[in-house]
Amino acid sequence: MNTTRLAQILTTGDKIVIAVLLSISLAGFPLLSRVGKTGNTVQIEVNGTHSALLSLAENQTLAVPGPLGETLLTIHDGHVHVTESPCRNKICIHSGRISRSGEIIACVPNKVVIQILGDKTADYDAVTQ
Repeated sequence: MNTTRLAQILTTGDKIVIAVLLSISLAGFPLLSRVGKTGNTVQIEVNGTHSALLSLAENQTLAVPGPLGETLLTIHDGHVHVTESPCRNKICIHSGRISRSGEIIACVPNKVVIQILGDKTADYDAVTQ
């Protein structure tokens, strides 16, 4: 069905309903980024072994040695992000900043995992019946 045919079928009321539903749907996206508790601790694992626990409240830069070389982490203003990594694709760097409990940045080639821990995290995302 082409767009001119669709425009003939839809009434003004249909177009208003579609616009309202689309607006409501898009308005919910900013709320999704606020879901979850802000974490207070950064847990670092290298090659599956616990390496360090750091506070998100203390601004610092840390070099984490991995099998490929050093992964450089920066903790600033309650967020942590990877600033340098020896991996090829730099996906961990492009992951951006994390600050919510349960969020993870992983540099798979260098076997470095950064996870945000909070006071208490739930074992489930949702409950259904």
